[in-house]
Amino acid sequence: MMNFRKCLAILCGLNLLAPAAQALTVQQVEQEVTTQLANDSTLISGWMTSNLKYVIPFNSTAGDVVPKQLKIFGFEIGAEGVVSGTKMDVDGLHSLPTTLVDTHSIDMFSRLPLPMALVHAKIGLPFGLDAGIRVGGIPKESSNSGSRTSSIENKVIGFDLRKKIIEEGVVKPFGLTLGLNFTHADGFLDLNNTYNSLTYTDGSGNTAQINNGMTNEHAQWKTNSFGLQAIVDKQILFLTPYIGASVNRNSGNISNAITTTGTPTINGVSTGDTLTATGSSIDPANKWDVRGLLGIEFSILPFVRLGLGGEYAGSKNVAGDIGLRIQFR
Repeated sequence: MMNFRKCLAILCGLNLLAPAAQALTVQQVEQEVTTQLANDSTLISGWMTSNLKYVIPFNSTAGDVVPKQLKIFGFEIGAEGVVSGTKMDVDGLHSLPTTLVDTHSIDMFSRLPLPMALVHAKIGLPFGLDAGIRVGGIPKESSNSGSRTSSIENKVIGFDLRKKIIEEGVVKPFGLTLGLNFTHADGFLDLNNTYNSLTYTDGSGNTAQINNGMTNEHAQWKTNSFGLQAIVDKQILFLTPYIGASVNRNSGNISNAITTTGTPTINGVSTGDTLTATGSSIDPANKWDVRGLLGIEFSILPFVRLGLGGEYAGSKNVAGDIGLRIQFR
């Protein structure tokens, strides 16, 4: 009889403790969901920085290729539009080992287009040199497409010093110019997106669903680039075609953080909590950037030049530009 009473007392005690054990299980499941979602965010952030480390240095150093050098005390001003395209590793995004997030549902460009506007000024110096400054980038721009909003800004400033090594003449069929340059880029990208729900089932069969979700992604960068440029040009009447190459040594970092919020339900029952999970990553800028240059410039008026150019850095990066400049001497 005594053993039966002890067993009954133990069973009653377990029954009283059951709600606490159930509450603890809910907390554990919620914590596991938060951890898994943070891991997914870290994976996607890492993918983003591993791609942006090529996008930003290439875009910020594209454009402003001027074949003609200024003579001493010469002066010019100009404006230019540039668009670069960087191949994105979409297959890598889709193959990320995420647990909750379906990366196949993420809409991503196969080649990310990034525009840039530049203005520049140059002046002719003694000893066959000219020097210039260029300023531009992407002014802060925001867009709203229903459940998704985004904003981007990139500020670019650069300095150039060039010297004409070979001056085109009767016995010299082309001109050759060498240039040194420095470029600094500083910017950010914000993406905000809503989602209906995410579902996760743990090893014990508990099902968690995250509802009323919001994802905020914030990328930012500061990069510096030192470059060397060589351009061969040939004047043919009012046309000046050119071909060349450049190499840039880049430094700086690109970081990205993804924060996801939502209201979880565990096994169909709302926890009353707000779940917040964050994952982040940081990558150094792509160290070396080598590209070919090709273009043509038209003398449309005595002091006015219209230029069209292209840049190719393998299948990863390409760029095109159009610019107008006014040159005296």
